[in-house]
Amino acid sequence: MNEVPPGRAAMSAYEQKRWGELQAHWEKKAKGGRRMLPAPAKKALGATIDVGRDAVSKATRAALDHTPESVKKAATGTFDAVLVPTLRNVVTLLELLNEWVVELTDPESVLAYHRERGRNISSLEELRELDLRLLDECTNGMALRWQTIGAGEGAALGSLAMIPVPVVGSAVAIGLDLVVMQALTAAIATRVCYAYGYDPSDPGIRNMVDRMVARSYRDQAVKVRSVRQASSAFDAAKGRVNWSKKLREDHRLMAAVEKLLKSAGGGKRVPVKNARMGMPLISAIAGAATNSYVLGDTVTQARHYGATVLLADKYGLALPDSLRRNMAEDDGEDETQA
Repeated sequence: MNEVPPGRAAMSAYEQKRWGELQAHWEKKAKGGRRMLPAPAKKALGATIDVGRDAVSKATRAALDHTPESVKKAATGTFDAVLVPTLRNVVTLLELLNEWVVELTDPESVLAYHRERGRNISSLEELRELDLRLLDECTNGMALRWQTIGAGEGAALGSLAMIPVPVVGSAVAIGLDLVVMQALTAAIATRVCYAYGYDPSDPGIRNMVDRMVARSYRDQAVKVRSVRQASSAFDAAKGRVNWSKKLREDHRLMAAVEKLLKSAGGGKRVPVKNARMGMPLISAIAGAATNSYVLGDTVTQARHYGATVLLADKYGLALPDSLRRNMAEDDGEDETQA
C-alpha cells in the first residue's frame, strides 16, 4: 500500500481500508484484460454529458407519438390482449426516467444530501475535504437501486418490441432502449462523480463518464440480438397453425422454445401459438437481465473510480498503474477497461 507523503494529513482507518480494497480492485481489473469499444465506436458516442439531460425526453416524445394509434388499434382488437397496456406503461416509465436523469445530473442534490446531515457544504470542492466514509454514504445502495430500475425498464421495453411494426415494432423499441440506457448510464456516472466532489465537465472526469457509456453499449449487444430475434419470430408466427421447415430454420429461437416445451410435455406436439407466446418472455428477460447488470455495474465502477481518484488527490498517492495508464491513453487508442 502506498504511504501518505510527509506533510499530508493521515488517512482515517476507514480510508486506509478502502484504499487497500481499491488497490486490489484495480489489480484484478488489470489482469482481467477487458477491452473498451474500438476508437471509432467510442467517438461516435458524442458528448454524453451534453445530451444526457434531454435524451430520455426525446425517447418519451417518440413513444407518445405512437400512443393514440396504439390505443385505437387495441380497442379494435388488433393487438394481442397481453400487449394492450404495454405502450402506455412504457410512456409512463419513460416520463419517470426523464425526471431521474434531471435529478441525477443536478449537483445540488448531492450538496443538499450533506447539508441535511449537518455538514456546511457549499461546493463540490469542499466535499473532497470530507472523510471518504461520508462520501461513500451518498452512493451506498445506489447499485442495488439501479439494478432494480434497470430490470423494470429492460423488461418493459423488451415487451414493447413485440408490438407489430406498423405501430412500434422492435426497431423503435430497441432504439428507445439504447437511448434510455445511454442517458441513464451517463447520468448515473455523473451523479457518482458529484458524490466524490468532481465536476464531469472537467476533461479527465468526463472521459470516465464516456467510458461508462461505451461500456453500456458493448454489454447490450447480446440483448439487442435476442430482442430482435424474439420480435421477428413473434411477428412471423402470428396466425400460424402448423410448423414448417422454413419457420423453424428462420426463427431458431422459437424452434428452441418448441423443443423445450416438447421435452417438458413428454414429446407431445407443441402448437406454433404456444411457442410464439414464449417470445415476449424471452425478450423481457433479455432486456431485464442486461439492463439490470449494466446500470448496477455502472454505479460500482464509477464508485471505484471516484474513490480512488479522491484518495490519490487528497493524500498525494500514486494512482494504481492500470488506472493511470487508462487515463493517460490517447482517445484514438483501444483501452483496457477501467
